[in-house]
Amino acid sequence: MILSPHLDDAVLSCWHVLTGPEEVRVITVFAGVPTELTAPAWWDQYTGAVDSGERVRERIEEDRRALALAGRPALNLGFLDEQYRDYEQHEAPLCEQIEPLLAPGARIYAPAAFANHADHVLVRAVAVRLRDAGFAVCLYADLPHATVYGWPAWVKGKRRRERMDLAAALWDHGLAGTGAFAPTVHALDGDSHERKLNAVRMYRSQLQGLEEFAGRSVADREVLGYEVEWATVSPARAVQREGRRL
Repeated sequence: MILSPHLDDAVLSCWHVLTGPEEVRVITVFAGVPTELTAPAWWDQYTGAVDSGERVRERIEEDRRALALAGRPALNLGFLDEQYRDYEQHEAPLCEQIEPLLAPGARIYAPAAFANHADHVLVRAVAVRLRDAGFAVCLYADLPHATVYGWPAWVKGKRRRERMDLAAALWDHGLAGTGAFAPTVHALDGDSHERKLNAVRMYRSQLQGLEEFAGRSVADREVLGYEVEWATVSPARAVQREGRRL
């Protein structure tokens, strides 16, 4: 099960999971259509929308088409994206809706929330709750937020961590306290990368904004050519793991 905060995160960050051999479902958490705005919200306005409700409906269709290229259906929840809220969203209601949708023994993929986007942080918190309830949880590097300062050297196969590797330091800081360990890097081969790009191009309303955020074309392997995930354990088990190493 991939927990996708927004209507593109699963494709941007978990293409290797979407195209893997196992059964996969995607739950997009913040896919609610705003009905009370008098003007488009900031990101919608930035990407050229004139009506946020229409933009969300457009994005739902874009996401459906993108996921269909991987043969996966979309399941959208009605929570509002942070840009549409004028209230504090708590994690408990999210957990109450998501947990009944999970099959027993499901493995959950959730964003690492490296850039501290409020919606990504909430979804990660839900995943931690579900881990404590007995589900296996992996965190994924949420793109393009995770690579504002580029990829850590180790992601690209460099054996030694470079001095002053800001990207690596920020990842370490962002993962502190999450129980994340044993990262797995997925370097997409040419065919997988091209298939992913075809899916990403379905997000026509978002494409220019994504490229401006990343500072380069999405076709550049530096943007979407790698994906990273971490297995996680509860804090108590993490302490036990460290104890066994001593």
